[in-house]
Amino acid sequence: MTTHPDPHPPPARPHDDSADSLLLLDVARAVLSRSGGQRWTLQPTDSWCFVRPPDIAVRRAHGWKLHVSATPLSAALVLARSAEVLVRHTASFKFAVDLERVTRLGDVWHDRGTGGKFITAYPEDDDQFRILARELDVATAGLGGPRILSDRPVRPGSLVSFRYGQFSGDMILTDDGVLEPWMTGPDGSRIKDERTAGFVFPPWATYPFPGESVAPTTAAPVLLGGRFKVVRAIRHANKGGVYRALDERTGLEVIVKHSRAHVGARLDGTDVRDRLRDEARMLDQLAPLGVTPGKVHLFDEQGDLFLAEELVPGQPLHLWQSARARDGGPGADEAAATVTRLVTLLRTVHEAGFVIRDFKPHNVMITPAGDLRLIDTEYVVEAGQERAPAYTRGFAAPEVRALGLHASPAEATEVAGPEADRFSLGVVLFSVLTDLDPRWAAGWTDGVVRPQDAQPALPLIALAHPALAPFGELIDGLTRTDPGARWTLPHALAWLAGPNGPSGPSTGTPGTTAPAAATTTAPRAALPPYRPAAIDRLLDDGVAHLQRTMTPSRATLWPAPEWNVPRSDPCNTWNGAAGVLATLTHGARARGSTSLLATVAEAARWLDERLFSADRLLPGLCFGRSGTAWALYDAARLLGDTAMAERAITLAERLPTRWPSPDFTHGLSGAGTARLYLWHATARDSLLDPALACADAVLDAADRADGDWSWPTSHDTDSVLAGAHTYGFAHGTAGVGTFLLAAAAAAEARGRTGDAGRYAAAALGAGDTLVRAARVEDGRAAWPAEVGGEAQFRPATQWCNGPAGIGTFLVRLGSATGLRRFADLAEQAAAAVVGDPWRAIAGACCGNAGTGHFLLDMAEITGEARYRTHAEGIAAVIEAQHCVSDGLRLVADATSGSEYGNGAAGILDFLLRLRHGGARPWSVSRASAPPAAGPAKSPAEGPAEGPSKSPAESPNP
Repeated sequence: MTTHPDPHPPPARPHDDSADSLLLLDVARAVLSRSGGQRWTLQPTDSWCFVRPPDIAVRRAHGWKLHVSATPLSAALVLARSAEVLVRHTASFKFAVDLERVTRLGDVWHDRGTGGKFITAYPEDDDQFRILARELDVATAGLGGPRILSDRPVRPGSLVSFRYGQFSGDMILTDDGVLEPWMTGPDGSRIKDERTAGFVFPPWATYPFPGESVAPTTAAPVLLGGRFKVVRAIRHANKGGVYRALDERTGLEVIVKHSRAHVGARLDGTDVRDRLRDEARMLDQLAPLGVTPGKVHLFDEQGDLFLAEELVPGQPLHLWQSARARDGGPGADEAAATVTRLVTLLRTVHEAGFVIRDFKPHNVMITPAGDLRLIDTEYVVEAGQERAPAYTRGFAAPEVRALGLHASPAEATEVAGPEADRFSLGVVLFSVLTDLDPRWAAGWTDGVVRPQDAQPALPLIALAHPALAPFGELIDGLTRTDPGARWTLPHALAWLAGPNGPSGPSTGTPGTTAPAAATTTAPRAALPPYRPAAIDRLLDDGVAHLQRTMTPSRATLWPAPEWNVPRSDPCNTWNGAAGVLATLTHGARARGSTSLLATVAEAARWLDERLFSADRLLPGLCFGRSGTAWALYDAARLLGDTAMAERAITLAERLPTRWPSPDFTHGLSGAGTARLYLWHATARDSLLDPALACADAVLDAADRADGDWSWPTSHDTDSVLAGAHTYGFAHGTAGVGTFLLAAAAAAEARGRTGDAGRYAAAALGAGDTLVRAARVEDGRAAWPAEVGGEAQFRPATQWCNGPAGIGTFLVRLGSATGLRRFADLAEQAAAAVVGDPWRAIAGACCGNAGTGHFLLDMAEITGEARYRTHAEGIAAVIEAQHCVSDGLRLVADATSGSEYGNGAAGILDFLLRLRHGGARPWSVSRASAPPAAGPAKSPAEGPAEGPSKSPAESPNP
């Protein structure tokens, strides 16, 4: 258990002299100066500014807290009035540090449990709570701000609301390695402090306003506007929901869209309600075209705005395309008809004088008859109108993306050109025909012209996605970087109907030829040419970016990804500092960089200082601290720091040997693997003995149902994985089998033949379990996501739960035992992972970097050069996915961050291994196990190809 004050701010934010950045800080300083708060502490960070009275700390662990909401337009006045109240009563508080942060808190897609919380006040007790609640409500009456969904307003319409939650209290490290806020009641009971979109409080708390009661929640049907009975919610968002409802006046089903007051507010005073009015107006104007739903009713209710429109039967286009992709893509006739209808739909809208601005598959419905309807007109405007940019990343034209999503109304520009819609159309066509990431067609970087040396991907993608090939010329024409060079829609329709169109004799993606006929076997992916110099540029720039973004003064050494991820142990491997340190150590050893060595030293010191900071030492290699010990030991050895290396070994020695999870990422197989690695490096029995104790515990946890070997995660663990039962490497049979294989070799090397035989037998049983569970089609192997389920051929690239990880075990088992069945299945797993790398992200856990490592394993263990060639092709796909930031070519953007699991560090580690060699990361040797009891080799089965290593072989350095 770790106790942190709440707030627990990081160091001061970088200085920014812009007026918007300083406005709220200036207001707070002025209030403090005017109200006698000169001795108060005002501490700004990236997101919040914490304001505390002198010599008074937040004393309560948890209790009733107050929130005050605001819009960007009202924030300064809300802060000025609220701060006067809070300072007068000597109450600690925090506020959003600048107008950009206020805007983000009110964003339409912000988390519903935390949206709108501009100011948080921490009353000393419930008496002060009631005083502050009343006075803040009076002070902010009449000002604008969104309703906070996790709270109860002090009165209807008030900006001030309250909830029960942490002030300063326990942050519990769960078995998943996630830090979660928990509260302990007076009776010792514990409850998680969850920020949800609903008002809840623990059973020990008393409602803070005597004489008032909490209105009971009911499941009564919701009737909107006095006539629309909600049947079900289609989507919930901070801006409001989308519902399917029954119009009791007409008996027809409708779609109702909800816009909450003051959400998505801008400095011009508009918010999502204004956008919904625009959408309703567009429905009226577009009605004669017959391409949109009809408007039924626009109405206000309790300050919010609702739009009821006709229900269009059918399926959203993005779901249609995914369903077709599972069957190999749309047929030729269906593809041609859908493409023509999409072009025609956009032409109809354009010829009527409108542009869509957010044209994407989610906004198009395909009816049972195959007709297309535009079901979201929120951003449709008359051509030439000036508006702030609005778009969806991945579908927007480069000139639109260059403007960014946060331009103010004052920065509105004429972005509503039909040329931008035509670019989006080209990307939509690509998505519909392939179901791949639209950025393969749109480009991976906002506002950056594609480099001149970039490799064209579409011709190669078309070889694996035959439905794309006939339309390559059309997509290329629509998605040209120069808006003036993009094909017009009449030209596109003429091309579709002409001899060069999809029915013509010479169609295809530029640089390819269309397939003559459908084949019975799945097409093989074509990969871009491998360019070592380009990979070296990615390594140079990627390492430089890691050096630039390291923040040793903060609670996390590198920034977290932009997408919403749980707060985790900052020292772990998968999304903490240890994984990035491992990559930097690998890079410094391989590339001999003095500056990189200094970075390794600084990062290692940061990690060393926090080595035993967690109150619980979790065993997992990825989400526990065994990977932390491993990474720090390697860094210390590189730096020649024996004291640091000793502390890393001490950490490994202290890790648990009994745990509810036997898996690799969270449990005992990971802890045992790390100890085996360090034992090979140090020959210390203090590491080998607990490693083999982990192996014993893993054997005890085996499920032997129907003669198989598998390892479910215990239901007793505090983990989202409780009860998980898989074949994969991260959480199942393959990862445990790999550990037991290495444990058998280690036990044999120390003369513990009995233990070696038990571990080897289990590893062999795990391998045969995977053989029985495999499904092979067209030479490609797949396994069910869960034991007993159906085999999953998509996605086929995952290390964590797919063929890339399972094959990692099988190729080692085949080499160790000489059994052909394992080697053959490893080859079929390799065929699966190279089947469609265009579909995968770049990451190490769930993407192409993990695939690349497996292919390098295959090359090293089998001696077959073709696998290295495949790995080089995977690297070329990663290169084609690069983005550009501050002039650097990066393998991952800010949404993925620097983390090892699926961010930059893990991807760079694969590229380092490809270019400079070295061991498979987070693996001991591929040492063979001794012969063990198990199914006999069939008479027809020959030995596996490739070298078999000695049981006592030490790991690669």
